[in-house]
Amino acid sequence: MDSLIVATDAEEIADVCRKAGAVVEMTSAEHRSGTERVAEVAERHPEYAVVVNIQGDEPFVADEHIRASAALVLSGWDIGTPAAPIQTLEAWRDPAAVKVVRGDDGRALYFSRSPIPHQRDGDPTAEQLNSSQFLRHIGVYAYARDALLRYVGMPETQLERTEKLEQLRALSAGMRIGVAIASEGAVGIDTAADLALAEALLRS
Repeated sequence: MDSLIVATDAEEIADVCRKAGAVVEMTSAEHRSGTERVAEVAERHPEYAVVVNIQGDEPFVADEHIRASAALVLSGWDIGTPAAPIQTLEAWRDPAAVKVVRGDDGRALYFSRSPIPHQRDGDPTAEQLNSSQFLRHIGVYAYARDALLRYVGMPETQLERTEKLEQLRALSAGMRIGVAIASEGAVGIDTAADLALAEALLRS
């Protein structure tokens, strides 16, 4: 059995979601991240072995992204997350676009706002940018329940603070993050330009 729960500390968000028919659970206003908020709800529901965090700033995530991430956890990874070919040099260079490099076994080696992997002999070609070598991370995370609770109990790391990427805390602690390759990315909202694009997409 699956459940979809909106976790929030804001009554105005809760009211909108309840009117739309969503199940809402209120959480502490002291959380530093959405991951901590999701973990609070997960602690109330020990019946679920896999917890998927679908973030509010990723309104265009697809069923493919969610199912692929959960499937990684069900197959034994601590955390599962999707990525898709980054496609353009502009996105590869954009610090708002989080990049991920994965190993041959599918595990995340590193996440960065910098253009990775660095290509010493020049910019990657269009073919390379549309391959599984140059990947843009999609902000969906599936967790084994015990891995999620262990993760939120860890202190922030210097690397995490430097890149402003909380998944680096998990990598620094030796947690295994599996990366699924999705056929398409998703428009996340990190900047004013992203918001304008998202609004245009919703209007269309």
